[in-house]
Amino acid sequence: MEEFFIALVPMTMFLTIGGVLVFRPLTKKLGSMLEANAENKRSDELDRVQHERLRAMIESQNVKIEMLEQRIEFSESLLEARNGNLIGAHQGPRQLP
Repeated sequence: MEEFFIALVPMTMFLTIGGVLVFRPLTKKLGSMLEANAENKRSDELDRVQHERLRAMIESQNVKIEMLEQRIEFSESLLEARNGNLIGAHQGPRQLP
């Protein structure tokens, strides 16, 4: 029985070393793949957050542009009304009936 244990020690060492030599590159590759997958998930999350932030900024810019358009239209209508009154005022004296 003792001889069996003595023979078992070198076989165990041989199998352990062989297993490390075979499985280490596989586990390193698996680890790098998992790390890349996690990085992609993080970058996707960051992209989504950045997309939402950009969308909110564009919406606020659209609101500001609409307000500016309304102000410009109002100013143009005031100028047209003022120019219409000035043109009518410079036509000369009115004759009374």
